[in-house]
Amino acid sequence: MKTIVMKMWLVVAAALTVTLTSCSDDDDNNNNTSGSEKVIYSAEIEVSDDVLSLATVNLQEYGNSGLGAATQLTKTKYDWSKTITSYPAKVGLALSIEPKNQELTKEKYDITVVYKVTMKDAEGNIKGAGAGCNKKLSGVKAADVLRILENINKLLMNEKPLIDFTSASDFTQRSKSEL
Repeated sequence: MKTIVMKMWLVVAAALTVTLTSCSDDDDNNNNTSGSEKVIYSAEIEVSDDVLSLATVNLQEYGNSGLGAATQLTKTKYDWSKTITSYPAKVGLALSIEPKNQELTKEKYDITVVYKVTMKDAEGNIKGAGAGCNKKLSGVKAADVLRILENINKLLMNEKPLIDFTSASDFTQRSKSEL
């Protein structure tokens, strides 16, 4: 009889240990995804139809393996976001504009390039801004288009939308030209 009671107590003790361990693991997982450890990186990009017709607009995603392959933008508006919950992490989008060698058929063009990058915590508080290009030019003469597009591309190369996160609160902003 003593053996049976002893075995029952061992089974109960083992069950309690598994249950307590399970609760402890759940608490740890909740802490890893808490608001203080989560950062949302978002990019908003807008270009005019004239820019899409006059230049190749490329996006390159930046991740833990560096810059990825370039993807050509075909829409006038593009929104992108990524949630970072584990560190260290690399994240970002690099935007570039390469003028096309083509004959300009209009007398005047509308050139719009807006590139806005923000980082927010889980509560929506801004943690930082990585890029801030806001060019909206109407009625640009055909003779000035190439120079303006090249200047915008130089500006974009020096913006800092590529982020190296050590933690949710410790990060380094980089430009494409720094890589």
